[in-house]
Amino acid sequence: MLKYYKYWLLKTILRIGLNSILATCKWKTYNAEIFLDAQKKNRSIFLCCWHSRFILIAGYFKKIKLSIWSVSSTHKDSELMASILEGWGLQLIRGSSTRGWSNVLKGLIRLFKKNNSIIAITNDGPKGPAMVAKKGSVVLALKNNAQIIAVSGAASRFWKLSSWDGTIIPKPFSTIYIQFSEPLDHKNIGGQEVNIVSDYITNNYNDLNNKNKS
Repeated sequence: MLKYYKYWLLKTILRIGLNSILATCKWKTYNAEIFLDAQKKNRSIFLCCWHSRFILIAGYFKKIKLSIWSVSSTHKDSELMASILEGWGLQLIRGSSTRGWSNVLKGLIRLFKKNNSIIAITNDGPKGPAMVAKKGSVVLALKNNAQIIAVSGAASRFWKLSSWDGTIIPKPFSTIYIQFSEPLDHKNIGGQEVNIVSDYITNNYNDLNNKNKS
């Protein structure tokens, strides 16, 4: 009972803390029209991002009140964040590359076949290495002809956790920058899906980071 109470208290503090911080932040969005145009097409959307920036990106979708899908690990620590993401309106597929991956695959296939689905994946999750895209979800998106768009997040002032990914948490009254890239061209990709998508996300992140510094 005491363990459950401590868990509930930690979850409540984390939820209130993040919600309070995000409420004070300003937002700047680059290339939002690209994402809006993608939603008008008769194809699912696959949003690629890095694990360290997902709080910023999920916060953006909370702000615009757009419900998207994502994958959440079944690890106990991940359940804390999962409960917050669900409170922000995200819909979650539970599982990871080490536990419950078959459930994730089935869920992703089902969503990719729905033309109005929007799925955001942290391609380097759940345990890294940081900023290196994994193959599974990328190949699945390509096979199902999903629109692949990289989305990046940055903050003018932030805390950086000492986790494997260096998760970014914005500081109060900071400016959060969100950028969408041009959709990835499916043609002539061949067997280099991971390298291409990894470079694609990295370049998009660097472009946003440069804008943030200017």
